[in-house]
Amino acid sequence: MEPSNKVTVNITNRTIVRTILWVAAAIVLFKLIGQISHILTLIFAAFFLALALNPVVSWVRRRLKIESRAKATAVSYLMVVVFLAVFFALVIPPLIRQTQIFIKEVPQTVANFQSQDSSLARAVEKYHLDKRLSEGAKSFASNYSDFGGTILDTGKRVAEAVVSVFAVLVMTFMMLVEGPKWFELYFGSLPERKRQHHRRLANRMYKSVSGFVNGQVILAAVAGAFAFITLEIAGQVMNVSTNAAALAGIVAVFGIIPLFGNPIAAILVVLVSLLNSVTLAAVMAIYFIIYFFIENHTFQPYLQSRLNELTPLLVFIAAIIGVSLGGILGAVVAIPAASAVKILVEDHFERRQHHKPEEEA
Repeated sequence: MEPSNKVTVNITNRTIVRTILWVAAAIVLFKLIGQISHILTLIFAAFFLALALNPVVSWVRRRLKIESRAKATAVSYLMVVVFLAVFFALVIPPLIRQTQIFIKEVPQTVANFQSQDSSLARAVEKYHLDKRLSEGAKSFASNYSDFGGTILDTGKRVAEAVVSVFAVLVMTFMMLVEGPKWFELYFGSLPERKRQHHRRLANRMYKSVSGFVNGQVILAAVAGAFAFITLEIAGQVMNVSTNAAALAGIVAVFGIIPLFGNPIAAILVVLVSLLNSVTLAAVMAIYFIIYFFIENHTFQPYLQSRLNELTPLLVFIAAIIGVSLGGILGAVVAIPAASAVKILVEDHFERRQHHKPEEEA
């Protein structure tokens, strides 16, 4: 019987200490990232927003023949701010008024329902639920009649949202102005043989991010236009007054958010339509189901396949990770980030495959 070979592993105290320090550093880094995840999300959002707005700044600079990049960025920002101000002025006040009217009319709506000769109304009366239903409607109307004021009273959340948006806008402006200098400084520090390769990578990532943003904007604009036409036609046929422009604006704005924007916009529009007419709400619900089915199987895959380098599976995974880290804003940021990471990973494997035959030779 042959003696068994024994292997002795000696671990020095230095190795143990270094391992403990690396584990402790990883734990501290993980907790630090968790604490500043919101700030990191804002920084990434500003970075990708700057990449998306850079073509606009370049277009303004060429069209208006502005030599200063800071002035061209300021003009572009002014256009965006005016658009957003007009949009929110058209959307927010009518929605608040319609919601307040709906809440105040809830008791009368319940009373009309109870007076109907329907099977559901008879069932409510049979099980002695009519009194509870009336009391609940009155309590709901009294508690939420000041709907707009209640929203504005949550000052902390409103202030946090305003500060976050302001921080993203300021960082985006600075990145648009100073970004080209940073890139030139980085490329200038590289050796000549690596410079062209890094430039190609950066250009490819820039096209991927801007292509994704352009694709989402096109899809959102088309969805908003069709929603406006449908709301106008349905309102005229049913003789129901609706703010079609405001609701179409909601569809267009939320349509920019990948995956989750369309369902949120559809729910909001159907709920607002429900404040005016149950029939209109049903019509809009059916319209959104049909429209988004057609969009998901026709021009959305076509546009994203031409303008973006991600597959539908990667888009879905990136969106879920982004939502878990930074909410809706994280979903918007995660997909361009995943596209950039995919480009880097592909480049890494391409270079490895290129160098492997040389090493074998």
